[in-house]
Amino acid sequence: MRHKNQLNARRLTQQQVQYIIRTEGRLHKEFTASLEEKYASGFVKRDEVYELKGNRFLYVFDPKGWVLPGKGDIYPEEYFQRFVNWVKRVKTDNAAGRSSSVDHWHFYSQYKSGLVNHLDTLESELADKLGISRNLLDKSYASLDLISTACDKYGIDNAFENLYDNLVAYVGEVIRQRVNGVWAINRTHSGGEYPFVSIGFDSVQYMAINATWCALNGIDPIDFRKEAGNEIRQQASRANYARLTQKQ
Repeated sequence: MRHKNQLNARRLTQQQVQYIIRTEGRLHKEFTASLEEKYASGFVKRDEVYELKGNRFLYVFDPKGWVLPGKGDIYPEEYFQRFVNWVKRVKTDNAAGRSSSVDHWHFYSQYKSGLVNHLDTLESELADKLGISRNLLDKSYASLDLISTACDKYGIDNAFENLYDNLVAYVGEVIRQRVNGVWAINRTHSGGEYPFVSIGFDSVQYMAINATWCALNGIDPIDFRKEAGNEIRQQASRANYARLTQKQ
């Protein structure tokens, strides 16, 4: 584990880690247990987490492990809590076979492929549940910032449970307007039936599901603007190639 949010400039040595543990560290049993990993070989990786003063956490690589044994990094509480929650979600989703964005959305979705028939209703519900004026949901990137901030307060798990279709619908509408596309239902690619934004080429699918899942399922604060933009950029080369080959 290594991230821009770590507080130490360089990874802590075993000696530095042990000194911190002796002087101020308190083992966080819940977090330590949640990060335990069992491999097919039978090996159990047991990284350790210690609570420190000043709302910080010390992450220690398994002292008996093969990679960086006993070394560590320090993280602020807010980031580390996000990390632990993310690890728990990943383990739960993998155990349930929800390893892809489409699989994940299918599990939670109320409308499934019928989502495209309820766009206005889903947008109104999104505004109401997040406490955002409907007038501010104008399909702009700025409106995605408002939704990102509101969803962070609403809670990621709550968003998956109660707003998944709403968010996919709204993010999809933002993408649709940017690329001048239309909603379509997948019947050619793997993953079963799911909604996507089409610009008329079978090889190009703008996936609001991917953008929504990536925004909610990461460690960093929710950022729908970033993920919608990423989805548009990632499909750009396919779209350009499709246009070129169509002209030939």
